Amino acid sequence: MRDYDWLVPDAFCATFVRGLTPREALARTGAEDIGDDEPDDHEEGLIEARAAEGGTILSEFNGFAGTLPEVLVPLSAGTVTASVFRNVNAVAVFVHYADGRRTLEFDPLFPRDEDGIAENYLSERIELGLVGDRSEGGLAAALKLAERITGVRPAAESGTVVAYGVLEHY
Repeated sequence: MRDYDWLVPDAFCATFVRGLTPREALARTGAEDIGDDEPDDHEEGLIEARAAEGGTILSEFNGFAGTLPEVLVPLSAGTVTASVFRNVNAVAVFVHYADGRRTLEFDPLFPRDEDGIAENYLSERIELGLVGDRSEGGLAAALKLAERITGVRPAAESGTVVAYGVLEHY
């Protein structure tokens, strides 16, 4: 996860959004844009928006908003998103939405628990080690799959937060 040093490895949600700027992506989530200065305290519901090659990466420390349909439906309208989530209990999920519809969801640590594998992603999942009873690729492979599906990749500037938002009530 070398390109993702800014993610907290124990508990994070990273949401890749094709073709939107960080502020556009934050607005679609319904988060209140609180500017580009880091908040003094790590507020619950805090979302960091980073510019990336091909779009935006939204990240949350110990958050899960990027896995919720009420966030992903409007965020993916007219585009595609992919989110990778892991909490401190090693519960993980990969979820992909295209134009407001969920197209793929599975556990990247135990891929056999998938919910409706999309045939057009099977070869990439096999290549990345995201099939079978226990994942060989893990979270790093899930992040790579999110990059491939969305065309959004970390860039040099991805380490810098462009905007912060707070999503209430989640």
